[in-house]
Formats: sequence, structure tokens, C-alpha cells
Amino acid sequence: MRTVLISLLSTQLITPAPKPGHAAVQPSPSDVSAKAGTKVMLFVDVTPKPGIHVYAPGNEFYIPVTVKLNPQAEVKPGKLAYPKSEIATIADEKVSVFQKPFRLTQEVEVGKAAKAGSNVVVAGTLNYQACDDKVCFPPESAPVSWTIAVK
Repeated sequence: MRTVLISLLSTQLITPAPKPGHAAVQPSPSDVSAKAGTKVMLFVDVTPKPGIHVYAPGNEFYIPVTVKLNPQAEVKPGKLAYPKSEIATIADEKVSVFQKPFRLTQEVEVGKAAKAGSNVVVAGTLNYQACDDKVCFPPESAPVSWTIAVK
């Protein structure tokens, strides 16, 4: 019996815990084209799992969903636009959340020095905190990236 317990415990220690991933995250379009010096809209489609919500901006004590782009010379990040959120009552408090699939729109400007015929990879991270009606989970992140073909 002791051998079985030790074996089970060592298997748990060796096998990494699966990443929770309380939402599916999909950047789109994966490939886009633009001229140097122009603005491009990049999208992140987020689908919370059933029974899960993520916080919209504007809630004082909660971590909102955000996109953080990695700095690079060829791209200047612009505004991140959010869709209209829902108001939910959680623990007797009204908060702005996303419970259904939603799309974030990230504006970027392709630098004037970007060379026609080159590809610029825009990479970053979607950060969010997922909760259900009883508990909030540790903050999560998911990588996002797009390739811009410079015309």
C-alpha cells in the first residue's frame, strides 16, 4: 500500500499540472497586409468557458482583460478597443464582465521605415483573470501573434 501511495505521489510530482485555460483565445487574422505608415486593426477573439467570466475594464478591485504587445521598432501600438460588457451581480456587487464570446480590437501602426516585401511579426500576450460564481482563479495569460506583410 505504501509503495502505491509513493508511486502515485511521485507521478504527480513528475507530471506537470495542466494549464487551466479558462478561456479560448484566438488572434485574427493571423496574416494581414499593410503599407508602411498605415494603421491596421488586429483582433483577439476570446471565448470564456461555460460558467466563467472575465472582467472588463472599469472595475476597481478586479483584473481586467488586456493585450500587451511586445515592443518592437516596426510597429507602434495604438488603442485597444473593447466591446460592450455585461453587468453581472457577483457577491452582491455589480461588475462589468464578459461571459460570452467577445472580440478585442488592437490598433497598430506599421512604421514608415518598414520595407515593402518584408514581414513584421506582432507578438504579445492576452492577460486576464477568470472567475466563476464562487471563486476567482489566478491570473492567466495566452500568447497572441499576427504577421503583417508590408506592401
